[in-house]
Amino acid sequence: MALLVVSLMLMASGLFGTGQELTEEIQERRWTDSNDGYGPINYTDEHTTATITFEGRSATLTMPGGHLYDHPLPLVVGLHGYSSIGSFNAWWMSLYDSVHKNEHLLLTPDGTMDLIGMNFWNATDACCNLFDAEVDDVSFLEFLIDQAVQSYGADPEGVVLIGHSNGAFMSHRMACDRGGAIESIVSLNGATWDDFANDCPDTGSPSILHVHGVLDSVIQYAGGTMNGNPYPSAPQSTALWADRSGCDAIWTDVGDIDLTGNDGFPETDDLEFLNCTDGNRVAHWRINDGNHAPSLNDPGWADQTLSWALEDFVRDSDGDGYRDDVDAFTYNPNEWADADGDKVGDNADQCDGDPTGWSDADGDGVCIPSDAFPNNPDEWSDADGDGMGDNSDADDDNDGVADYWDAFPLDANESVDTDGDGVGDNADTDDDGDGWDDVQDAFRLDPDEHSDTDGDGVGDNADTDDDGDGWSDADELSCQSDSLDGADVPTDTDSDWKCDLFDDDDDGDGAPDGADQFPLDPSEWDDSDADGVGDNGDAFPLDASEWADSDGDGVGDNGDAFPLDASEWADSDGDGVGDNRDVFPGDVGETLDTDGDGTGDNADVYPLDSSEWGDSDGDGVGDNRDVFPMDAGETLDTDGDGVGDNGDVFPLDASEWADSDGDGVGDNHDAFPGDAGETLDTDGDGIGDNGDAYPFDATKWEEEVDTVLFVLTAVVVVLLGLLVYTGRRE
Repeated sequence: MALLVVSLMLMASGLFGTGQELTEEIQERRWTDSNDGYGPINYTDEHTTATITFEGRSATLTMPGGHLYDHPLPLVVGLHGYSSIGSFNAWWMSLYDSVHKNEHLLLTPDGTMDLIGMNFWNATDACCNLFDAEVDDVSFLEFLIDQAVQSYGADPEGVVLIGHSNGAFMSHRMACDRGGAIESIVSLNGATWDDFANDCPDTGSPSILHVHGVLDSVIQYAGGTMNGNPYPSAPQSTALWADRSGCDAIWTDVGDIDLTGNDGFPETDDLEFLNCTDGNRVAHWRINDGNHAPSLNDPGWADQTLSWALEDFVRDSDGDGYRDDVDAFTYNPNEWADADGDKVGDNADQCDGDPTGWSDADGDGVCIPSDAFPNNPDEWSDADGDGMGDNSDADDDNDGVADYWDAFPLDANESVDTDGDGVGDNADTDDDGDGWDDVQDAFRLDPDEHSDTDGDGVGDNADTDDDGDGWSDADELSCQSDSLDGADVPTDTDSDWKCDLFDDDDDGDGAPDGADQFPLDPSEWDDSDADGVGDNGDAFPLDASEWADSDGDGVGDNGDAFPLDASEWADSDGDGVGDNRDVFPGDVGETLDTDGDGTGDNADVYPLDSSEWGDSDGDGVGDNRDVFPMDAGETLDTDGDGVGDNGDVFPLDASEWADSDGDGVGDNHDAFPGDAGETLDTDGDGIGDNGDAYPFDATKWEEEVDTVLFVLTAVVVVLLGLLVYTGRRE
């Protein structure tokens, strides 16, 4: 116990030597510009104080110079550590200077003195009611806060508890027991309840800023035990509040802060649990290398902690009950609203809805200069400028439409407002307010209609047949056609106005679709041979290979070589001529036999001569008439001697055909066929009769010579020669 007491006493000993001055130059703080001659209060360091007493215990309330009780300020409650006092703790934390700088009230209560003369707060089971004294510090602090609010102008929405050590424990206790009365707590080197769920009731959601030095050996950063009872670590103390407030499960490192040493070095980690569903904030400022009583920055500690604690707080600077964020006249306690934005508050403005005026001399509710008749309470406007007030004028805007009927009695350009939207039809691009511009609206004055697809004068919404195709919109929807397209109609094969989708007999042939092999063909329903052609149209209903007989010859087109010629159906030789007309149906080379001789015209050399068909020697004479069919040079043998007339020297003499020596006597009768001078050898002596002196005497043939006659002949010849010669010479 003695060691514990000594440790707690050391909480105060480390507070000296910070070098803080007790006074500083006054710095004015202005919140906003004034309206209507009002402005912010210039708070000074000429502080005033008040003492608040509760059941024999008192506390000092410090207020900035210039404070008006009806202009509320935030209240900061400074809670000292074990063995310390409120004023010393406030000085150490620079809270006195903060009173006028940051414009707040400061309450510095003292704890109860225990048996060994040390001030303590009865905070949690761990700290620091060492002797189990019956002390209700929650009620004590609650009373002080209530009195500061009720009697000294403390703002009930701006209460901040800032405590150190035992005071930090107490700030957590107040957040548990009186959470709804506190805006924020700032806990320096303290902790909350270890059994948080059972010992810390949920009375509200104040913002929690838990600050702790990592090297704190008195209230250990990692948690510990005091007075026989455990207390949670700094991270756990913060996490318990974050969980209750519905914040993120893991903190976010949002930056570094310089809190200690006045050295400009950011030694503190700013770790915040974001997105709290309760709307509050929960953060842990971890002072690295910080001890239990660190040298706090002056004035940085107060400025930064209070800025965080009051971040969500909005002041009511003029005390009129309207926070500055909704008060149009922040510093004017008599005004807070300006409906018409004319800078004259609604309380003083006799015409809240008129930004041009605020004085209503005749009490008619219309202010100058908007009142055309400022001294006539019955009149205030003269829309048409005729000198007659609109209340008395039956046609205020002089547009020819009586006010009774005029939707815009003060607008000469408008008289009708079909859709009641406050915009006259002349200026309104959508007169009936159906969302369709008038230029696109087929019924610009009918809010229930905008289109007339079929142009029948009935809007599509009321028209049961929008596209005018004879099919109702409902039927087209069911039949899956476009009810807005007259060209797109349901499929209705049998035109019975029942679309095929719902028609049991699509083609109307009396055969149900389920039994109809041709459900879309009214002329067919059966296909006996399953060839895809209905029996009614199938010329061969029982033959799957045939269905048409175009020429009606009884032979199907598929098997008919001549499907369009009733006289033909086969072409056995494939020559393109039907067998019926083909004289030679088995011969692809022949089709006709014009002369009927049994030889086709193509092969018949004489197609028009039934007696001839071949000319083997090509001599132009048919073989049948050609005695020499293989000899192009011969055709006749008149005398039948086997030698053609052309080669027969004696064509009419069957016994002769050659005359080798050309003597006119055939070789057969010419005894000397090779001697043109001889033909006969009558006596057979081998000497022709012409050369045979004795043609009838086979023993001789040369004539015997007469010598006398020879000589006489020679003499005659000589004489005749001389005679001729002599005659020439003469």
